[in-house]
Amino acid sequence: MIGQRRFFVTTVLRLGSLATAAVFGTFSIESGKVDIAALITGSALAAALVVEVYLLTARPDRHWFEARAAAESAKTLAWRYAVGGQPFDLNGGPDDPDRLLLGRMLQIVRQMRGFAPVPFEEESHAVTAEMRRIRGLPLAERQELYRRGRIQDQRLWYRSRALTNEHRAIGWSVALASIEAIGLIAAVLGAARVIDLDVPGIVGALAAAGIAWTQTRQYRQLAQSYALAAFELGTVANEDHWPVSEPEWAHFVDEAEETISREHMLWAASHSLVSDL
Repeated sequence: MIGQRRFFVTTVLRLGSLATAAVFGTFSIESGKVDIAALITGSALAAALVVEVYLLTARPDRHWFEARAAAESAKTLAWRYAVGGQPFDLNGGPDDPDRLLLGRMLQIVRQMRGFAPVPFEEESHAVTAEMRRIRGLPLAERQELYRRGRIQDQRLWYRSRALTNEHRAIGWSVALASIEAIGLIAAVLGAARVIDLDVPGIVGALAAAGIAWTQTRQYRQLAQSYALAAFELGTVANEDHWPVSEPEWAHFVDEAEETISREHMLWAASHSLVSDL
């Protein structure tokens, strides 16, 4: 997403600028009457200030959160409609499911404040021919499509993201521990007057930037929430006896979609907390 990319790029620029300022602020590079290190420090601080103002005014993080929330809501509505899940039951459901779907989509759009989504060229594009075709299939075929196209696909995505975030969390933990070890060694050498440079200050600035980045990305928290969601969906997908009636199936889809929604709510809560710090 554009908002996600802008948020992470500007966060990297901000942390990188602050770390650069901290590093070059520990020594001097004289060139005539000019201290080049001081100029670099001032330029880095100015860059960090500009990025900070952008983050506070443009709020790309909010755009990202709203875009994902809208996308997830639209996706669950589309699947509920296509396979006959609540509130689009095929037996005892709404008289005009298309109108209900369009109304729910409109509610999603109205809740968006950070940006305006591109509207459909025609109203009918919100309910595709493929969605209507799936909705008209027998229950067993709809169940198989839902199992493969929604539950298993989402479960594999959660599993992949859980592994990726866990590996990144471990990698960053090792990197930060290595930086701190270097700082400790440098502090001992400085106390023994073997080196005459504020290496611990430099290491501290780099470690602080790394910690701030890992808190922004939430690697460990995401790994846990994705793993839990994958486990829950795996339990749903492996049930021996799926519903055999339309009302039971509509309720089953509702519970499955709520399982997916819980992960998103946890994600949104953790990222909103980080963005407000």
